[in-house]
Amino acid sequence: MNMYHLTVYNHEGNKLYDEGIQADTDNEAKEKGHAFLGEKEATSYPFRLFHVTGRLVEFQSHKGKKAKEKA
Repeated sequence: MNMYHLTVYNHEGNKLYDEGIQADTDNEAKEKGHAFLGEKEATSYPFRLFHVTGRLVEFQSHKGKKAKEKA
């Protein structure tokens, strides 16, 4: 099991949530992260999901655009 971290901001850049997520894979971490965003009704807010090593897994900017995944 790996540790990931999800940080959610409001549109002014203030931190709303800072949650640890345990998952076996990046995809599982994304699924759990999106479920958390849905529960908190925060799907339109900027967020970043990263592995505890600092590797960015997913990012959504304040404009609601997700960073393109590497091929």
